Parts: sequence; C-alpha cells; structure tokens
Amino acid sequence: MVNVSVIVPVYNCCKYLKHTVASVQNQTYQNWELLMVDDGSTDGSCAELDRLAQQNPKIKVWHLPENKGVSYCRNFAMQQAEGRYLAFLDADDLWSKDKLSHQLFAMEQKHSCLSHTGYAFMDSKGFVLPVGKVETDNELDLPRYMKTTQIGMSTVMVDRRGTGNFIFPEDRRLCEDARAWMHFLRKGMSFYGVNEVLTLYRVRANQLSRNKFKMMMNTLNRYWGEKNFPAYKRLWYFANYAYNGLGKRLRKTKMDVSVLKNFNCNR
Repeated sequence: MVNVSVIVPVYNCCKYLKHTVASVQNQTYQNWELLMVDDGSTDGSCAELDRLAQQNPKIKVWHLPENKGVSYCRNFAMQQAEGRYLAFLDADDLWSKDKLSHQLFAMEQKHSCLSHTGYAFMDSKGFVLPVGKVETDNELDLPRYMKTTQIGMSTVMVDRRGTGNFIFPEDRRLCEDARAWMHFLRKGMSFYGVNEVLTLYRVRANQLSRNKFKMMMNTLNRYWGEKNFPAYKRLWYFANYAYNGLGKRLRKTKMDVSVLKNFNCNR
C-alpha cells in the first residue's frame, strides 16, 4: 500500500514540471504516489503532465476545466490520496533526494503527526540564492509560528492518522496554507521541525506570494483575530513576523555546498 501521497497543484508551470517531478522520482524513499491537479493551465502544462504520467504509473493527473484555485486543487487531491502521509509540493519547487526518508524517520522517532523542514531559495533558472535560508525549531507551537512563519508549504508532511481529515480554505485569500497550519496549532498540536535544507523554493516575478504588502495586511488581520492572546501579544507577534520576513530576505545563506548535490535536477 502507498505510504506517502505527494500532492502538487499545477497552474502554468510547464517549464518547471519535469524538474519538480524528477525531484520526487529521485527520492531515496520510493513508496509514494504523485497526485497532480492541473488548475486550468493555458501554457502547455496539460500536455506535459500527461506525458509525465504516461512514463510512470505512480503519477496520477487530473485536469480541471477552469481555474479553481490552489486550495481547491489540494483538497481535491487529498480526497483521492491513498497514503497515510500527505506531502505537499508546489509545481515549481524541488526536493532533496532524502527529503521523504529523513522526514518520515523524524516523524516516526518523535511520534509527530505534523512536520516541516528547512529550506532555501532559488531563482527562476534553478540557481540557489545567496540569501534567505530558513531554519526550523524542533517543536513549533502557535506563538512561535506567528513570530517566524517558518513553515514552507513545500516542506510539510502530515500523518492523517493523527490529524484526521482537513481542508484548505478555498476563498482565494493569501496564506491559505498558514491558515490551515494555524488551525492545528490552535488546537494545541505542534509541528516537528527537521532542521535540514530539504526543499528549494523557487522565486519568480509573477508569484502570488510576491504581493508582499497585501500578504502582510492579510497576516495582520489573521493575527488580530487570534482572540486567545491579548492585543499587545498579537501586535508583538506581528512585529516579529515582519522583522523575520525582512531578515529572511537579507540574511546570507550559510549552507554546506555539498547539500546541493542532493538536488540533482535543478537545471
């Protein structure tokens, strides 16, 4: 039986798909299925997905007739998933070949049903950027997450036996993944952080998340709604979030270059 279901929403990422899929196929842990949902792409992604699926029976593809949004795609794929574990990957990001094996081992050792890993940034051509490495805390609770927002979407793995079924908000607001993670953290659950760079996040000029002001205001509104914390703490957490966000983009990446050998499909 499949143990890990890898979920990838796709929208106009044709030129990156073969690299992203290769980073899954090259995993040292091989008990996975890859569920890819095309969200009404117009750039040739449909044909590329079909080509990739024909080459590997572990890849399953669905085509939506119109754009529904990234959360809809993830929720749809989760309904089809057979694995106990769900791993999320964006269509233009890359995994280290040891990502699944290291993360599964850590979750089993720590008896954790939620985990994330460290990550770094690359440009649109796949070259690692000299700034922005994100490290993780071993145990991440809600206050710490609100201060650091250290959970990268493409780093998350979930054990459904521990979390039960869940959904991502489909209202197309920014940070839909953060809202889902905060739902778990609000319930007193914690994320275990695997503090290794096991994911490369691709920075592109037209990415939704690059609308920084809108995302910041969205985050402020979300934090302000956390009524379990007094107002001064909510504002303090937001100030930390803004500071850490700035540091993430200015701080030099200190990473062993040999680690990049594990990302063997980033060109």
